[in-house]
Amino acid sequence: MKITRPRFWVDHSRGFNYYLTWQERRNLVLSSVERAGFGWWIVLVAGIGFLTDAYDIFSINTIIPMLSLIYWQGNFPTSYKLGMNIATLLGSMIGQVVFGFLADRFGRRKMYGMELIVTITASLGLATASGGVNDSMSIIALFIFWRLVMGIGIGADYPLSAVITAEFAPTKYRARMVASVFFWQPMGQLIAVMMAFAATEGFRAHIEGLQGSASCSVYATDPAGMECAKTVDRAWRLVAGMGAVPAAIAMVFRLTIPESVYYILDIKNDSNEAMDAKEYFGSSAEDFEIENRNSVQMNEMIVPERSEDGHEKIHHPQPVLQSDPCKAQYSLVDSPFQDGGKVVRSVEDPHPAQASREDFFQYFFIEGNWTDLFATSANWMLLDFTFYLLGVNSSRFVPTLFGERTGPQQAPYTLLVENETHIMESTSIGALIGSAIAIFLMHHVSRKKIQTWGFLILGVLFVIVGAIYVTLPTTNAHVAIVIFYGICQLFYNIGPNTTTFIIPAEAFPTRYRCTCYGISAATGKLGSVLGQILVTEVTNNRRLGATLISFVIVMLAGAAISYYLTPETSNIHGKSRRLEDLANGKAGRQALEREEKEAEESRRKRK
Repeated sequence: MKITRPRFWVDHSRGFNYYLTWQERRNLVLSSVERAGFGWWIVLVAGIGFLTDAYDIFSINTIIPMLSLIYWQGNFPTSYKLGMNIATLLGSMIGQVVFGFLADRFGRRKMYGMELIVTITASLGLATASGGVNDSMSIIALFIFWRLVMGIGIGADYPLSAVITAEFAPTKYRARMVASVFFWQPMGQLIAVMMAFAATEGFRAHIEGLQGSASCSVYATDPAGMECAKTVDRAWRLVAGMGAVPAAIAMVFRLTIPESVYYILDIKNDSNEAMDAKEYFGSSAEDFEIENRNSVQMNEMIVPERSEDGHEKIHHPQPVLQSDPCKAQYSLVDSPFQDGGKVVRSVEDPHPAQASREDFFQYFFIEGNWTDLFATSANWMLLDFTFYLLGVNSSRFVPTLFGERTGPQQAPYTLLVENETHIMESTSIGALIGSAIAIFLMHHVSRKKIQTWGFLILGVLFVIVGAIYVTLPTTNAHVAIVIFYGICQLFYNIGPNTTTFIIPAEAFPTRYRCTCYGISAATGKLGSVLGQILVTEVTNNRRLGATLISFVIVMLAGAAISYYLTPETSNIHGKSRRLEDLANGKAGRQALEREEKEAEESRRKRK
């Protein structure tokens, strides 16, 4: 497998061939993208930021038990936790939609890195939040505010990282590269738990030995309790603030990344700038000269016509890229032929279709592509309704998996360490393995098929886990619950949790790609908000079990939408289609599928 080495943005205009038409330049640029190897560099730059997003989202599962100890004596109000979670999710919805639209309007490069500035600011703001002297300020209000701001930065990263990775990737590596970026989500989730565990163990001497959560709070009067509260307060601030570190590292590299060539060609309609951007994909000077010679040789094979004024008139047949009619212009240039002189060259000026109200209505409603946006949005909402209900509430559900009771009577050190280790065992490891398997599968199996079967398998698993929860008081089958809960996390990331991240980055044309991705992701977070509201009604194991069993309806709906409506971004052999082919929408995909099936049928008959 060819690996693209890291490259910083350099503006190279040397060796420009003025005899290339717009279409030839486009083909030359896109061929450079296709010749590039697996883009480890872009995966790393996008992935570190996505790791930060996951760290910030899921670190709340380790921070809340610490906050509960020092400020609420082990009884963290449900309404406060709901407020913090919903603030993060609402902020994500805002960031996804706003930054998605802005990335289509002003360019991916201009937006990339700005979202991390928001995330860094929010992380440091949360880590330094204080109630003031004698509780002069509401600390929970500050927590909710900074989680809202953090959510905006987190949400903005979704459309930017996924779309940029898809547009920088060769077709054959695209699905695996985007899946590799998503792999950093469970990595960030695991690092958040490990960071909290390291902080707890590092401050162990000041926490261990106290009995009862109430003894380690700001209301403690004995020296040991006061020292414990101060130490735990340092610990949660350390965990929250560390989220700014990987974000700062990623921001440096993101601000140097070049603009997507698809955006340059399809939105800016500047083939000259796109030719310069070829350098990022490893096009050497030798490659450039070879391509130039091939272009000239192609021109020399064309017999020029004589115009009325005596000039040579050269026409180059060009494939149509957009449904809109193309305009043609002519200009005088030096002749590439031996007799010299001037020629009138046909210069293609295709004016690719641009985003507008008329074009939006044409593409989504007249051509029927609204179903693609509906499917990617609905699937993400159904997934996140269940995923975030369990994911960002791990600190609440995980203790019951292991048959443990939490409350004011539990020793502070024991409460924190057991919460952190159990989250690692039941959630993080399964999710990490699942994402690794998904990277492998994406190269061999259609994303649509993986998503459909993933929903169905999760439906079966929810019935099993829910049934065990319902019978838990009589069976005490905690080991079985832990195993199946971990398997659920495994199949979440093998299936729909990864595919819902990939498909919207492929299925839409360049002019709407980030916007549609942002809408899809924001709809997913709307499902998360509904899940957070539902979880407040889950007060015991029986209700949790019944809730999990009812999730089978959600999973069946996801499977049905995936099967019937989700856009197929792979060919009949499970290999990725080109972004420029997918940009033609539903009708284009159907035409390609018919051609592929006819070709496959002809091949079988020849055998």
